[in-house]
Formats: sequence, structure tokens, C-alpha cells
Amino acid sequence: IYTSDINNHRIMKWIPGATEGTVVAGGNGAGSGNNQFNYPSGIKIDSSENIYVVDTYNHRIMRWAPGASEGVVVAGGNGQGSANNQLSSPFEIDLDSNNNIYVTDYINSRVMKWAPGATEGVVVAGGNGQGSDNNQLNGASGISIDSLGNIYVNDFANFRVMKWAPGATEGVVV
Repeated sequence: IYTSDINNHRIMKWIPGATEGTVVAGGNGAGSGNNQFNYPSGIKIDSSENIYVVDTYNHRIMRWAPGASEGVVVAGGNGQGSANNQLSSPFEIDLDSNNNIYVTDYINSRVMKWAPGATEGVVVAGGNGQGSDNNQLNGASGISIDSLGNIYVNDFANFRVMKWAPGATEGVVV
């Protein structure tokens, strides 16, 4: 089991039957170095056991290879903002079968898709300001991508879950 230890700015791994966990990412205090986090929230593990971490208050997504002592920025990391190479308090991520990263960009009320190696993302849900219309989100938090590429977003402040089909300009309440 992998857990985000938010207040200790680290990711822990717990093996079955263990009485204590092991630090597998971060654990060097709060900060913005590549070996640090500032409020790590969402995590996702890919098939190669790379750990993708939402580094919320550093406005970036980090990838840590197995056994690495520091991570690599794979999305955001260009300061807080709303440009396509920026994030503003990202909260959760998911990966598709091609390792595209889908990020809930909480303050910007949008979901961004970052292809592997990309220097900027593409808005795939929301991005039309905070609101409750079907082309808007208000505090995008949780996310899940299904095998067809549909994006399911927890639209926190609107108390709903939205489904965005690939290429759709608006979602539907599910």
C-alpha cells in the first residue's frame, strides 16, 4: 500500500503484515527541491513502479523511479498559474494506458492532460472559469479515466461527478 503522508511531506510504502512503512519518495521536509514535497496529495503507480506524486503547493507533478533519491518534474513546475505549462494547487491524478497524465487543477477548475515528455498540457475538461454549467467545474478534485478515455471528475464545490467523453466540450452529470 502506498500512502501520501501529507504533513510529513513524503510517500510511504507499506508491505502486507508490516508494522511500519518505508519512505519511497520525499521525506526531506517541506520544500521545492526535487527530493522534497510541499503537501503531496494524489499518487499513482505505473506498470514500471514509477511513483507519480501530486506536489500540491509546489504546483507540479513529480515522477520518482523505483529506488530514486529524487524525482523529476513531469507536469507543471513553472510556478502557480493558469497557462498551459502551469498548475494551481493540483489535487489528484490518473494515468491512461499510454501514460498520459490527467491532473485535476483545483484552483483553475480544469483537468489537464500531459503527454509523456510534454512541456505543457492540454485542457480536457472545464477550463471555462469556475461555475456550474456543463462546460465548467468548480474545484476539480478526484479523477478517474476509463479504458475508453472517458474522464470522471469529482466537481467538489458543485457537489457532482461529471463525465467528459474524449474531445467533448462539456460534460454530463453522472
